[in-house]
Amino acid sequence: MALHIQMSEEAEREYKRAKMRGMLSSFGAATALSLAFGLTLTFTVIYFATEQPAEFLAYVPPAENAAPRPVPTTPQLQSKAATPSNTVAPSVIVSTGAAPVAMAQIDFEMDDSADDGLSIDIGMGMDTGLGELGEGGSGMGSSQSSGSALEGTFYDLKQTRSKAPSKVAPKGSVDKNEMYSIVSTFLRSWDTKLLSRFYSPKSKLYASNFVVPVAKNTLAPEAFGCAKEVKPSGWMVVYRGKVKSPVDATIRFVGIGDDFIAVRFNGKMALETGYAWPSLFSKGDEGSAAWWPDGKQRPAFRANIKAGKDPRHKGYDFIPSPSDIPTWSKESEIGGFTAGSVIKVKEGATYPIDIAIAESGGSFGYILLWENLSDNPVVKNSKLSAGKKFYLFRTNFSAPTKQEIRTLIGKHMSTNDLEWASFDPDSPIWVAVP
Repeated sequence: MALHIQMSEEAEREYKRAKMRGMLSSFGAATALSLAFGLTLTFTVIYFATEQPAEFLAYVPPAENAAPRPVPTTPQLQSKAATPSNTVAPSVIVSTGAAPVAMAQIDFEMDDSADDGLSIDIGMGMDTGLGELGEGGSGMGSSQSSGSALEGTFYDLKQTRSKAPSKVAPKGSVDKNEMYSIVSTFLRSWDTKLLSRFYSPKSKLYASNFVVPVAKNTLAPEAFGCAKEVKPSGWMVVYRGKVKSPVDATIRFVGIGDDFIAVRFNGKMALETGYAWPSLFSKGDEGSAAWWPDGKQRPAFRANIKAGKDPRHKGYDFIPSPSDIPTWSKESEIGGFTAGSVIKVKEGATYPIDIAIAESGGSFGYILLWENLSDNPVVKNSKLSAGKKFYLFRTNFSAPTKQEIRTLIGKHMSTNDLEWASFDPDSPIWVAVP
């Protein structure tokens, strides 16, 4: 006989509830375990992938008055233990006092066979800004700025912006009275807006020094790339910028020019010299002692300037030229170099500077030097080549030689003999700044 046992309905319900609780408990445990494993893995990866911050362990040297130790010892430095990782954080020692610190010798093995494309660039004058000044910009300047140069702008006073004839040359020839009336007005303010009505090519030149011995006046238009539009007379060039003084001293500019060279420094006229003295010109004065003195008038003219009778040229002096400037040394010509007003400058201070030159017709040229009166006292009848040190005014490392200038001028040379002046080849640099 078979025995058949059947659960009651209540027992079956309790069985199913117990089975469900078991399944839920198993699922919950499995989920919690998976979550814990995931979090552990995540934090482990983050810890190993993140660079550990450097530990700063202060090292305090022993007091100076402490009793001497029988045996010198090196303090034991302890770093915080960390779980090994791919990136090892260094321990940096910071000394809180001045005392010797024992350092273990470390030997580096260098492979001379290859540098992996790496190199070390050592510049000059880390704090002086002289590292990348270059050497270009001699003559009338370069078409590319060296980064330390004065920008030159060319103006053709014979024609307007639309290239129509101006009053300076209504029929082709230059009217010097009209031309120097314009130049004289300009030198009162040095405002280039007064020249904006005249033709000016878009090209600029960047000059780092100002040495152009006697040359043909065709040089300037060709240098500025406007020889086809401009006849070689009745033009003017203005160089402009800011320079940083290389010295803390009393100085003055020294120069010579044809037709003239003028320098405005820190907002004031510092030098004016040449055949023409445009600031003294008044209309109708052509050929007078005031602006184009001839051989007979020039001594009296220079005596008045030297005596301080002209308030616009206080402190001026005249320096006989050495024998290597035959033309400009003649009394009937320019008569030698002119030393301008005395100026005080501070080393590292920045000053605006403007330099103007012009040519009414014929040959032209100019040389601009300077002297440090703090180290170079004024000596009567001193010569550039005897006893006095004169510096080339320059804004970079350029220091042109006769041969370099001869090459630059080329076909525009006026004579075979260059008009030259001796200057210190190690002349300090007036760095041009924005």
